Amino acid sequence: MAEPGNTKRGAQLTRRRALAVAGTVSLGTTAGCLDSIQSIGGSRTEIEPTEPDDGTDSEDDGNHVPTYGEFYYHLEDAGITVDELYHDTDDDDLILFYESDAETRDESDDEIAQIYVLFRDELVARGSDVSHMYTEVTDGFDEQVDGWGVNSEWAEDDLAGDAGPIDVWNAIVDTMVYEGDSDRYDLPEDSTDQ
Repeated sequence: MAEPGNTKRGAQLTRRRALAVAGTVSLGTTAGCLDSIQSIGGSRTEIEPTEPDDGTDSEDDGNHVPTYGEFYYHLEDAGITVDELYHDTDDDDLILFYESDAETRDESDDEIAQIYVLFRDELVARGSDVSHMYTEVTDGFDEQVDGWGVNSEWAEDDLAGDAGPIDVWNAIVDTMVYEGDSDRYDLPEDSTDQ
């Protein structure tokens, strides 16, 4: 599990990049795709939180496309502790490191759902060009998910009513990575009841 300040971030990000393969295929066909890509590329810029623009400028007619800094702000405003947020400018991907406050799998799932809803509503629904978001969970409990990813196309389908919440959730579950590169279905039976 990653710790803040870990010098192996590059190696951890390669696992997040592997989630990109999962993000480029349709809902329900993502299993088994996590080891296909080896690197994330060198076009990452660190994002800092910025207070959201209220979109009342007469120049933008209320059609303000939020920045990634505003998304960072919304995450923290919702109680998500952001460790680091990066924008991969080559692929328009976000890489989020967040500290989990969860103590059980249900609480962790609630955090994931909350982050996804913010991604969907604050970025995708408002016209952002973001392609994917990959995450790394820091400071989690034993057998908590280490990371997961989401494709903006899934959020678009969700918003359009072409995919239901269960479809999106199952697609996110298929991207989840656990310690030792196992997946959610490899966990011991007792950990699935947390």
